[in-house]
Amino acid sequence: MLTTMVPERLFQISFMLSLVMLLSSCDDHDDETSPLANQTIHGKTIHVGEGTAYSWATFDEAGNPAAVGVRISEQAVNTLPQQDNSEGHGHMIYYEMELPQEIMQQTPFKHIVMDWNPMGHPPALYELPHFDAHFYMISSAARKAIGDEASDSKLMIEPAPRYLPADYIDVQVNVPQMGKHWVDRYSPELNGEKFTQTMIYGSYDGRVIFFEPMYTVEYLQSKPDDTFDLKQPEEFQQKGLYYPTRYGFRYDADKKEYVIWLDNMQLK
Repeated sequence: MLTTMVPERLFQISFMLSLVMLLSSCDDHDDETSPLANQTIHGKTIHVGEGTAYSWATFDEAGNPAAVGVRISEQAVNTLPQQDNSEGHGHMIYYEMELPQEIMQQTPFKHIVMDWNPMGHPPALYELPHFDAHFYMISSAARKAIGDEASDSKLMIEPAPRYLPADYIDVQVNVPQMGKHWVDRYSPELNGEKFTQTMIYGSYDGRVIFFEPMYTVEYLQSKPDDTFDLKQPEEFQQKGLYYPTRYGFRYDADKKEYVIWLDNMQLK
């Protein structure tokens, strides 16, 4: 015998079906994979010596920034131009590299400048052939507008202490088109050891504007496979972005490239 379904019962069944469809739709959305998940994206390749260099960025399984860095070919390092650098930073050779747009959206980094110093630069402990890889948090135009100590008073304005790691000190290296340089007081080269690699912080107008892995050609050509902690400040000036907590160097034998990177990104 058939029974007639009351309106209330019909409403309950209709509501339950709608709820199931809504939850299924949410599950499908949650399962969507970010187009950046597990991706490595390269910047534009530039010429260095008779070789090449380029920036790159990797993303984790959720599409969040994992690492950013530079690759420079072995051929480039073996054919670097040689110039007199007797007047300090004035004769270094600049190699500017664009960053992939995707990494710029989630980290503070805007571009990279890798400086080649054939005879090093002051102070004396850094007067060895080496690279300065500046990961800038300002635009190229803003960087180029930075003047010298005589013409640009903003160069001497220090960030509040909480924005720099506690161990970092002002070494009075204030460079046009770069900024004020800060060095870890416990760096090996400041404590009687030969300079091989170090990490510099940079500032301008009271703001931290770059992280700078600095490394000698001799160290690079030793084909290292090293990772170091990147000392952290108490607070970051640009919040809601991913910042690195490590940096490193290695040689990629398959591609014959040296790799310099900042990684282990954390949201701050």
